Amino acid sequence: MSNLVNVLTNLRSLRAAINTIDLAKAEQILEKLQLIIDEKRKAAEAQVAEIKARQELIKKYQAELKEKGISLSELIDNHVENKVKKQRTSLPAKYQYIDDNGEQRTWSGQGRTPKAIKNALDAGKSLDDFKI
Repeated sequence: MSNLVNVLTNLRSLRAAINTIDLAKAEQILEKLQLIIDEKRKAAEAQVAEIKARQELIKKYQAELKEKGISLSELIDNHVENKVKKQRTSLPAKYQYIDDNGEQRTWSGQGRTPKAIKNALDAGKSLDDFKI
């Protein structure tokens, strides 16, 4: 790819490459290059138009906010407040068990089942046996 770019951007190399082909083939290459360049130009113009439209929309909303007396900092503060997750309160314990170390523990019934309770359930006990 870089070799092609070097040939196309260097007049001497380009002239040498074109001299190896006939005029009709060179004109076909020119037409295809022109087509590709036109496509690239249209894409660039579309991108500029999109950016311009976006900027106009931003100006419109800024004017509307200013008209209604709302500042940008108020919007940002409101946005940050909505994003902050509220910490969940812990649930009360529903089950009580003795762990592998012989210590008495509690479990709310949510999350991963403690190993001691799981082993007991596998051995045939019921979860009701651990209720507080």
